[in-house]
Amino acid sequence: MQSVTAGPASTYRLTMMVPKRRYFSYLRERWWVVLISLAVLISATVAYETVHTPQYVSFAQIFLNNNIRLDNADLFSDEGETYFGTQIELLKSAPIQGTAMQKAGIQVGIGEKNPYNLDVAQPQKTSILVLQVSGPDPDVAQHFLQLIVDGYRNYKKETHISTSQDVLDSLRDELSGKAADLQAEEDRLADFERSNNVAVLEEESKSAGEYLAELNLQLEQNQLEAKLLGDQIAAETPAPAATNSLTAAANTNVITTVANAGANLASTNALADPAATAAVPDVPNIAMPPTTNEAEAYTDTSLNSTRVELAQLLANKEDNMKHMGHHNFDEEVGRLQKMITILTDQDRTEKTAQLTDLQKRIDAIQAALPPLETKVLQESDNLTRSKSMQESVERDQSFYDHLLGTLQNVDLNKNVQQEGVSVLQPATPAQPEKRYLPIRVAVAAFFGLFIGLALVYGWYLLDDRFVSFHDVTDQFGETLLGLVPQIKVSPKQPAQALLGEVDARHHYLESFRHLRSALLLSPNAESRPQILLFTSSTSGEGKTTVSANLARLLARSGLRVVLVDADDQGGGLQRLMGERGQPGVLDYLRGDAEARSVIYPTGCEGLSFVPAGNRNAKSEGLFLRAKLGELLADLRQNHDFVIIDGPPILTCDDAAMLVPQVDTVVLVTRPFFSRSRLVRQAMDMLYQRQAKNINIIMNRARKDDLSGHQAMRGFTQRAVALKT
Repeated sequence: MQSVTAGPASTYRLTMMVPKRRYFSYLRERWWVVLISLAVLISATVAYETVHTPQYVSFAQIFLNNNIRLDNADLFSDEGETYFGTQIELLKSAPIQGTAMQKAGIQVGIGEKNPYNLDVAQPQKTSILVLQVSGPDPDVAQHFLQLIVDGYRNYKKETHISTSQDVLDSLRDELSGKAADLQAEEDRLADFERSNNVAVLEEESKSAGEYLAELNLQLEQNQLEAKLLGDQIAAETPAPAATNSLTAAANTNVITTVANAGANLASTNALADPAATAAVPDVPNIAMPPTTNEAEAYTDTSLNSTRVELAQLLANKEDNMKHMGHHNFDEEVGRLQKMITILTDQDRTEKTAQLTDLQKRIDAIQAALPPLETKVLQESDNLTRSKSMQESVERDQSFYDHLLGTLQNVDLNKNVQQEGVSVLQPATPAQPEKRYLPIRVAVAAFFGLFIGLALVYGWYLLDDRFVSFHDVTDQFGETLLGLVPQIKVSPKQPAQALLGEVDARHHYLESFRHLRSALLLSPNAESRPQILLFTSSTSGEGKTTVSANLARLLARSGLRVVLVDADDQGGGLQRLMGERGQPGVLDYLRGDAEARSVIYPTGCEGLSFVPAGNRNAKSEGLFLRAKLGELLADLRQNHDFVIIDGPPILTCDDAAMLVPQVDTVVLVTRPFFSRSRLVRQAMDMLYQRQAKNINIIMNRARKDDLSGHQAMRGFTQRAVALKT
């Protein structure tokens, strides 16, 4: 729910068009809808049962012996349901029922329905069918049912005789055709086996598959070895820019790096000295493929030994230079480096040759794979064809045996065993149909209650009229001053709605006392309001009665009150006060009367009355004149309260002209009469006319609204007292 400020210190709540109401309050008002629904359905049920022609019911039972098609286990299968469904439709078919109707003497005109209704049921999925015929004549109903049973039995017998030879011939033809198909399949299988030994095909396919898998494994191993050798050769190839840069004076850092890196490989090099602390850095730390070349093994050993010797020489550089001399040390280092270079080139050459050999082996294996794969696929296809032919022969043989067994069931008289029909119970004497009138009336009452409640609920959703004071408080943020209870007033005596000197209508009197207290002690206004305008969204909501009674009650409290009739078109206040044709507001605004001359005393002490006056051709736009403010100012000065009974805000613009002149606007609503949409429009118009303070009164409230509002008021007052 959203709130927007639509006027000074006021809150106007925007809600859906369908207000939030209490369904049960609405139901209490529309109880007659439920009563009418109950009465209509119960009356219709009783009338139907009274007028309805009594029906007589006859029963019969037949047993279907279907030994060939179904056994006891198949009764619950889809095939069993289909079979019995077919038999039920056959019993209800037009040929059988038409013959029975003709023999029973049942005459039905064109377009008329057969008065004798046939119903067939299969109880508890058994082989028994229960037949029931209901109709207006008990003898005809029994005779008609028995004729249907006899007609069904005769039909089954005739069908049995006429179809026996056809079934036999059909079985023979189908058996002969299936024998030819079986022989053809067996010949195909024999021809295939003569040119293809299945056992040999299986062995060859198995051997070829294993050899193909072995070649694929070898191909993957050789490809892996070739990749490792290629990576080693690429890693050992020196960069072109560094071939001539190794001198003892300029590359001390490079030699030191070689010596330090060789130390990390000493523990895994089988050819190095176990006591050495350095290893050769150029040997990759990977698993090398096995070599069978002795020259290659010798080259690897010499290269590793030379690298170890160079690493040891460089590790004790200072001692060796003192012992050998600087010149001899450089020569020894250069000699070892040249030897390493020569051995490295030789090792690379040998690995290149090994890589070439591996590539040849890979090419040879790849060339041998496609023919082998083709052979394996061909042998697998032949085996599949053989298996398919064998399965086809087995299927044809099984169906042939089934047909042969069926044919053997035919007896010497060429009669095929079919289902038999046994009458368990012939048509019984027709008995009157049970009416169950109390049960049907109870069902009608239930549905009548349901339909009535549904109608009221649908009405409740579509109707946007107020139901209770909760609708007002839920939709509008303005103050709800109070509730006026509903009373009975004769249309011919509207003055009965006015409060008497001693009024016995306690709740009615107390409601106006609460309104008086709410106005005098209003916490929303800065000061006590003196000029009050009573209006409504449309006519008939009770604003005139509320304003007149509140004015009378204020006057009895010792206050000076003037009641102004500003609704010259309604005339409700004149009927209540009994004043007609006297000069009033309109006469004063036209200048035809003085302010003092339009104020009249009443029978209530302290209460004066200003009638609406007489309307003529010059009455248009009178409420726009400044004299209206002068009149209200004079009334304010000489009275404690000025109560104005204005016209409905949506039907007459005079009420809008009065809004800026008053202290408080009281909007009167009525449950089950005031519409939320119209009250919302009235609120909008009041705020557009600069209403200072708006309050709401609910007239003709129900008892539950009165009790609920009083409880809410008491709770609010206690909460305020506790807060204070």
